[in-house]
Amino acid sequence: MSNIFSLLADLAGGKSGEQVKVKGDRTGSLLVSGGLPPYTEAVRRGKSWATMSTAAVAALVVRPDTTAAFEIFNGYPSGGKSLIIDRLFWFNLVSASVAQAWLGWAAVTAPKAAVTSGSFVVRGASGQSYGGPVIAAASTTIVTASGWFPWSGASTEKVIEATVTPHGGIVTEVAGRLIVPPQCSLCLHVVAQTTASTFTQGASWFEEQLDIE
Repeated sequence: MSNIFSLLADLAGGKSGEQVKVKGDRTGSLLVSGGLPPYTEAVRRGKSWATMSTAAVAALVVRPDTTAAFEIFNGYPSGGKSLIIDRLFWFNLVSASVAQAWLGWAAVTAPKAAVTSGSFVVRGASGQSYGGPVIAAASTTIVTASGWFPWSGASTEKVIEATVTPHGGIVTEVAGRLIVPPQCSLCLHVVAQTTASTFTQGASWFEEQLDIE
């Protein structure tokens, strides 16, 4: 004999104890759908933040090593919240008068000393002020290279008659594939075909308590 039962779920944002029925289709499959666009709940809860450098730094013409154009340090104590990286972005402020391609690179460091604050403002995705311990600084030395990899799609610039400012940019959806544990940093730089091109860079992230294995 088959058992007949109903599933109930608490209604988020409802009155205490208020529940709704969870329904299935004719095959017995559970019907699940997102009622709001992705990331809405994390933003609503005040967990979405972003920062970006303001002064452009010259691109590298070799793979990044022990310097970062922009460093975002997770200042939470050991065992605290991690930064779940949502997006990375690079803005080509000055473009050289040659055809070239460039890539945005990123690395997550091992635990390290905090950077000296560069007074970069961290902003919330729903307009709230930031009160956390994240520190950002430009043109830093990270002492030990920690696995730099390209994270942007290639941007190709056409031949132009003179130096152009501003030029183009790239936004990369990371969607959690980079996580910055407490006392570690997210480091960013650009590799291009000439150091005549300069860039600003930044990231957005969610802050959550995670067990890093």
